[in-house]
Amino acid sequence: MNAGGSRWAKYGKLGSVVAVAAAIAAGAANIDGFLSLWERMFGATQAPSTSQGAATPTERSSVTAEPIDTTATTAEHLASTDSSPPDVETDAPRHPPQAPVTVAPTRGGALVITIKMGNRGKIGPSEFRAGATPGANVDVYDDVGQLSQGCYPSWVLTRGGVTVQTSRNERCTSGGITMFNFGDSLDAPGSYRLSVTITTDSGQAGTSSVAFTVT
Repeated sequence: MNAGGSRWAKYGKLGSVVAVAAAIAAGAANIDGFLSLWERMFGATQAPSTSQGAATPTERSSVTAEPIDTTATTAEHLASTDSSPPDVETDAPRHPPQAPVTVAPTRGGALVITIKMGNRGKIGPSEFRAGATPGANVDVYDDVGQLSQGCYPSWVLTRGGVTVQTSRNERCTSGGITMFNFGDSLDAPGSYRLSVTITTDSGQAGTSSVAFTVT
C-alpha cells in the first residue's frame, strides 16, 4: 500500500473510534436522564438496573394490601340509600274521630193546641163585625217542644152548627203567612166556631176550637 492509502486507512480507524465514543456518551446521557426522572417520580428509591434485571412485584412495593370488609360496606351503602321516610310522631290520631250522629228526639206526650185569631174587624172580646177577615193561626206543642214539620192542621168553620168553610195546612207553623183565611165566610151575622184538628207523623192527635159571634 502506498503512503496515501496508509494515511486514509488511519483516518478511517480514527473516525470509527470517534463514532463509538460518541455513541457511548449518548447512551450515558440517556441513562443519566432516565435516573433523574426516576428519582423525581419515586423519590430516592433505587431505580432498576440493567445488571439486576426487572424488579419483581415483591421488590416494587413492600406494602401488603389488607382485605376489604364488603359486608360492612354494603350495609352502610344500603342505609345511605334507604329512601323510606323517617317515623315522625305527631299528636294527630291515626284515625280521626267520626262526627257524632245527631238523633232527633222522639216526639211524645199530649198535644197542647192554641188557636190565635187576628184582630181585623174585632169589636169585642169574642165579637167581630160582619164581613171581617181576621184570619187565624195555631201553635202546637208536645213534651219535646213546638211542632212544625210533620204536623198537619185541618180547619173547620161552622155557623150555627153548619159547616161553612174548611182548610188544611202542610205544617203547624205559619212562617209569616196566615194559616186560615176567612174570606167572605163572616159576612152573615151569627154564632161561629172555628175548630182545628192536629195529626202528626209520630201518631199524635188533638183538637181545639174557639167560639165567637159576628154582628
